[in-house]
Amino acid sequence: MNQKQEIGTGLFFLILSIVYIVLSFSINSFDPFGNSYITSKAMPQVIGGLVVVISLIHIIISYRKLKKEKAARTKSSAGDQGFSAGSEKETSAKKIRFDKPFRIMVITILLTAAYIFCFTRLGFILSSVLFLLLQIFLLVPPEKRKKWAAFIICFSVAIPVGLYILFTKTLSMFLPRGLIGW
Repeated sequence: MNQKQEIGTGLFFLILSIVYIVLSFSINSFDPFGNSYITSKAMPQVIGGLVVVISLIHIIISYRKLKKEKAARTKSSAGDQGFSAGSEKETSAKKIRFDKPFRIMVITILLTAAYIFCFTRLGFILSSVLFLLLQIFLLVPPEKRKKWAAFIICFSVAIPVGLYILFTKTLSMFLPRGLIGW
């Protein structure tokens, strides 16, 4: 991606995380440990805060790279005045190169929407296993999927089950049961 797109991506996630933090304040507070700071609102707010920090870092790094690219272009254009042969080929190559990441981003957004929709209907475990499986298989290059398939399946099952046990048994927080019933 060029640096302007990277800055746009950082701004998108910054806005999204701020909305996420604001919405986390509407969560009903449940304090399983008595008088402590660990409530049902705490983790969403921590995650939102971390995404804000990561987004700001991403924006700053992308902005610095953009400034360096502009300075390099200014230097090179001062020496090559008027020679832009092949610029059409470069722009068409860039369009082709960004098709796959764009498709992956759109599919990821659709998978996330499906996950949110299925979360209460199928339950935390089943919807999380399906989401992780599909998302990881989407992100792993096709030539490596077969090699890593067993690990991906075990990971996609172990993480939601482990998180379910952690949240329900250890932290006494409720997660949707769904079709499995536990």
